[in-house]
Amino acid sequence: MQDEATQTTVTQEVKAKRTVKNSIFLDLFKDKKYLLTLYKTLHPEDTKATENSLTDITIENVLTDNLYNDLGFIANNKLMILIEAQSI
Repeated sequence: MQDEATQTTVTQEVKAKRTVKNSIFLDLFKDKKYLLTLYKTLHPEDTKATENSLTDITIENVLTDNLYNDLGFIANNKLMILIEAQSI
């Protein structure tokens, strides 16, 4: 018979870094070239949009280091707020 010490298995909990996708998303769309591409994909009818017509309004949370909304911008009088569904 084996004793209890040799039968015990060690389990290690692996936690995914959930902010990786969020930070890639934010870093990508901070560049107005990519933000314009995103906007034109969502609104192909707006042919007048340029990089200069985009205004970043992403809100930072004042109580923590995290961003309050994932991405917010205004393009030709259209307010665009893109948020990620959160789970616990």
